Amino acid sequence: MPATSDSLQPQHRRLRLREVADLDDTAFSDYLRDRFDHLVTAAIADAAGYLRPSQHDLLHAPDHLHDLRDALTFAEGDLQVAVERMTYRRDPRAARTSRQLRQVRTALHQVHRQAAALRRTEDRTRDAAAESPSTDTVATTRSWLAHAYPARFTQLLAQAHVAAGLPARPLAEDVFDTIEEGWADGHLTAPSTPGVEQLLTRGVVAFRSAVADDARDQNDRDPALRHPLLQRRWNTALEELVSLTVPVARASSPSALGALPGDFSGLPEEDAFKILNARRFLVAIWQRRAEHTRLIRQYAGTVTDRRRTAPDHELRSQALDAALDRLVAEHPAAAARILARLRTYATTDGRLEPEVFTPALRAQAKREVLADLAAIRRLDIVLPSAIVPRPVLAATAALAAR
Repeated sequence: MPATSDSLQPQHRRLRLREVADLDDTAFSDYLRDRFDHLVTAAIADAAGYLRPSQHDLLHAPDHLHDLRDALTFAEGDLQVAVERMTYRRDPRAARTSRQLRQVRTALHQVHRQAAALRRTEDRTRDAAAESPSTDTVATTRSWLAHAYPARFTQLLAQAHVAAGLPARPLAEDVFDTIEEGWADGHLTAPSTPGVEQLLTRGVVAFRSAVADDARDQNDRDPALRHPLLQRRWNTALEELVSLTVPVARASSPSALGALPGDFSGLPEEDAFKILNARRFLVAIWQRRAEHTRLIRQYAGTVTDRRRTAPDHELRSQALDAALDRLVAEHPAAAARILARLRTYATTDGRLEPEVFTPALRAQAKREVLADLAAIRRLDIVLPSAIVPRPVLAATAALAAR
């Protein structure tokens, strides 16, 4: 437990914002790990400028940064709902809480930028180690093109595997395929516990209910839900909960609460609090969705890193590139169309950051692009020079030349 004085006892109660600064650095570190609501309190205290410099530095350390972003994400929505509740009840504390909300929003914006910069550095380090360029838009274009012409790509990939002397292996269709295959291959070592098995066998409604319960209890997390084999179902359930809650919460979109309806102040208390409770639940779902996004990124990164050390990695990679090269050469206009769409979401160096290009937005854009390509009979767009053939083995180079 945190090493604090008896007068503070943070493990037994939530400290006031100013009291957090009274914790020494060791007690403060323990306090952050103790409960999620303690982390939220510390994040708000930091945004309000109450923390000592050493506490601020600890909270913003690279290994705490993602947790801080989760806490600020929750705090922003929670404070907005608190302001709405206080305004409805004409509570004089609404002005002070509004000020805290503005401070948290400023802090969250800064943390988003810090986290994005940290992730770009990590990605560049990984890319440099693998001697691969940072061209996420190009890589995604090539991947989506394979999904646009699945039968032809499957044929080309099988030919490339044979030419390279490899057994056939289907290409993962999405990040969840990558994670599940990585677990099956032993690249992710999470054990299959009874809790995991139970969740895997639950029906859609029962599983969604488990996800909702997990989100409601912000101070606890079901470890089974974080298992690699459950990430696809967790993602689906979170999206379903957002879709179901947005209308009840009168939210402006699936990713923003927005303003309350104009007649809210005149609603009976029972109706008003039904809306406020739904808005608070939506905030909790968004926090869990941010956590889920980070987790699948970690899983996929681990699988990618460990596959790169596998004996057949280089052969498989070059066979895949050869198949994609041939597909791009056969459908240059379609590839250019996909690339143009992806560039609207990319950073200046061509990366597709998950905070901007979220899994939901990525899935939507992919569906729209593939539907667009399926509907168009003829495309007269020249393939940009940004998509260039990858280096290939001699065996696959001979294949590509046919």
